[in-house]
Amino acid sequence: MLFTTPIFLFFFLPLFFVAYWAVPTYAKNVVALAGSIMFFAWGEPLFVFVLLFTTYLDYRVSLIIEPSRGLPEKQRRAVLIGGLLVNVGILLWSKYTGFFLIDVVGPIARVFGYSVGDPHIGLILGISFITFHKVSFLVDSYKGRAVPPRNFLDCALYIFLFPQLIAGPIIRYHDIGEQIHSRKNTVNNVVAGMMRFSIGLAKKTLLADPIGGIADKIFGFNATSLPVEHVWLGIAAYTLQIYFDFSGYSDMAIGLARMMGFHFPENFNRPYIARSVGEFWQRWHISLSSWMRIYLYIPLGGNRATPGRVFLNLWIVFLISGFWHGASWNFIVWGAYYGLFLSIERLVSLSHPTVKFPNAIAQAYTIIVVMCGWVLFRSPDLSYALNYLGVMFGAITPVRDPTVPDLAFFLTKLNAATMILATALAVLPDVSPRRFATWRKSYLPTNDTVSGSLILIQFSTTAALIIVCSMAMLSSGYAPFLYFRF
Repeated sequence: MLFTTPIFLFFFLPLFFVAYWAVPTYAKNVVALAGSIMFFAWGEPLFVFVLLFTTYLDYRVSLIIEPSRGLPEKQRRAVLIGGLLVNVGILLWSKYTGFFLIDVVGPIARVFGYSVGDPHIGLILGISFITFHKVSFLVDSYKGRAVPPRNFLDCALYIFLFPQLIAGPIIRYHDIGEQIHSRKNTVNNVVAGMMRFSIGLAKKTLLADPIGGIADKIFGFNATSLPVEHVWLGIAAYTLQIYFDFSGYSDMAIGLARMMGFHFPENFNRPYIARSVGEFWQRWHISLSSWMRIYLYIPLGGNRATPGRVFLNLWIVFLISGFWHGASWNFIVWGAYYGLFLSIERLVSLSHPTVKFPNAIAQAYTIIVVMCGWVLFRSPDLSYALNYLGVMFGAITPVRDPTVPDLAFFLTKLNAATMILATALAVLPDVSPRRFATWRKSYLPTNDTVSGSLILIQFSTTAALIIVCSMAMLSSGYAPFLYFRF
């Protein structure tokens, strides 16, 4: 069950919140957990039982490895490693078995005259995000950074909470552990959450999906048959699509959680205004960057190691990040690509600490690097990506294909207007950061006390956006969120 399907918007969501708001406070967690299990079971009717069982194992492991238990360090560490192996093992089995057999074992087997077939193991919905939640929960329990759950229900609600279950944001138990038993279920929270949800829905249906249609059509042709202007339009469209698609999902998740009284951390902060690749990753998918820093980069030594080891740490972290995104060479190269640029930026900052490029040049450099990275991310395979990049920068002369339409076919007046609007929304708010911050605080407040007039404005805006988005969905059909493939 997905956020932009009619069955979720007009059946599951109303019934869930009617039940959630109707029960007394002490029963709300039970309703939230039951609804979340139903939400997940809709797409994974069999694996839901495996997830429940492994979540119970995680709960029992967390009780054993918490420091206050006073068990020997070796015993605690062995239990932690066992818990991590179970969770990571399920991720590897579901997501990477096919890649390992076909792309790694396959070429070796062919040398000896054997063939390896595709095992056809289905990707478990949301398995990457679920695994990251479970790993952070176990490690934080071991380190004493998370207060242990009072009972299994608390642990299960943290893992299954449906707003963040499938595609994030990646929430640490440390972030919401106290909120599970101490949160405010107020009208203000409900209306503010509804508005945040509707903004995310609008990002997805009114911006990401129409713009994504341009990218899908262009990437559907052979890269070497596309004129230069076509490949630049295609990757520009995808750059906007993936931002509004994923940030839209994050907005919807944050809004849904707010309607239940939970406050999730932000996951995006206008990444396309970044003036370095390092800053981009501080603004894009913030919860993933934070997870990688806390659970990989710092344990590897972080910035405290020698310069050479720091560069190696960056490469390791981003190679893992790339492989986490998908089981293909594209994503491995994508991770190495960002590891390279982050290492170069760090080397420049260490050797020339006083050098500072003009903001316009720094921002242009960053967006070009990011767009080239998105080519690797979007392409069906590595060969296609390299050909696409070759055409973009003139290294490959495209062979004219008469079946490729003119640019006007892709860039209609409506599509052009949508891309201009999306670009403005992605970049222009930084022109006046103080005014933008004031607007955000006024209309999307994080506190729980707002005026009645603001509630009316929020509710009216929400209703208007949901009506417009529903009309757009009915006319264009359903388009899945991009990050569901991970």
